[in-house]
Amino acid sequence: MIFEKLRLVNFRNYRDVVFSFSPRVNVFLGENGQGKTNLLEALYLISQGDSFRYSDNSTLINSNNQQALIQALITQNDLHYKLKLGLTKSRKVLTLNDKKVTSTDIRKIFASVVFSPESLASIKEGADHRRELVDELLVTFDRKNADLIADYRKALKTRNKILKNYVEGLNDKILTQNLLDSLNPQFLRLGADFAYARISALNGLAKEFNNAMQYISGNFDVDISVEYVISDQNALNFSREEVFFALQKRIQELHDAELSSGTSLVGPHKHDIVFLYGQKDSRFYCSQGQQRAIILSFKMAQIVYHRKAHGTYPVLMLDDVLSELDKGKREALITFLHEINTQIFVTTTDFTLPDSFSLDQLSVMRIKDGHILE
Repeated sequence: MIFEKLRLVNFRNYRDVVFSFSPRVNVFLGENGQGKTNLLEALYLISQGDSFRYSDNSTLINSNNQQALIQALITQNDLHYKLKLGLTKSRKVLTLNDKKVTSTDIRKIFASVVFSPESLASIKEGADHRRELVDELLVTFDRKNADLIADYRKALKTRNKILKNYVEGLNDKILTQNLLDSLNPQFLRLGADFAYARISALNGLAKEFNNAMQYISGNFDVDISVEYVISDQNALNFSREEVFFALQKRIQELHDAELSSGTSLVGPHKHDIVFLYGQKDSRFYCSQGQQRAIILSFKMAQIVYHRKAHGTYPVLMLDDVLSELDKGKREALITFLHEINTQIFVTTTDFTLPDSFSLDQLSVMRIKDGHILE
């Protein structure tokens, strides 16, 4: 997959600008707050359908405008794709070769992996950050998982609506119970499939994960593992049936609590992923540098696995992460990037960084206030 061109109209701090890219390494250079991350976000958004930043449509549209546009030309396996994303404050319209598609459709075709300061901090942040990390991995393992994630989210949205209507007095308890009884079998099936897909992906990545951690840390004795936590229990060795019964039991236990709270308290959206370093919880026993190395290794392992599974590497996007790493880990990551044959996008404030990629076909764009400096 190669981005050839990108056009932004009223997207964040960009008015109307067109970018052409190198098929290898592209460095977006400039001071903080000039639009480098916005540019990276647009690339990710058009190829994955969602942003890697927490935002709603209104924040994506340039102030004093009602809509924004992202267009991209992408080449993959000698085929050419024209992507277009129209944004208003209330909706997104995504087209591929002039045919309307969904975000799920796009993720099944194009693969992008983003490294950001937020992702490197996901160990010490909330469980939702770690779930996002693993859910990005799921599509690497099997493109059909994009449909599974979308189907589960639809069922969860419907279930939450039923519970909310009860709390707000729109439906009585008998009707609410009948609606839940009708939906729960599908919700539990999708939840079990989703959770088990995560478990399978984490188990499948274990070898590459350890290899990457040894590489990035320079320590061949390091021991890295993960736990998939369902109701305070490590379910990494559960079968699909055991996952289903665990969810079924929990949904019975929390029935009254769900009715009181007006939201679903059971399912993969409540599960956690714990990264262990030397069999200890990295949230509490690792330094910030070690935590960053763990997530960096996880994403590197995902990239290697993607190559084994699909024959190609995903596009890589690094949002100012090299400045977050110490010298040893930074040099190890740059060496890793030199060795993989894919398109890479890097944002940085370090004007010496392009020298680190001197062996590659390199394009450097200086960004200032939403413009490319000549």
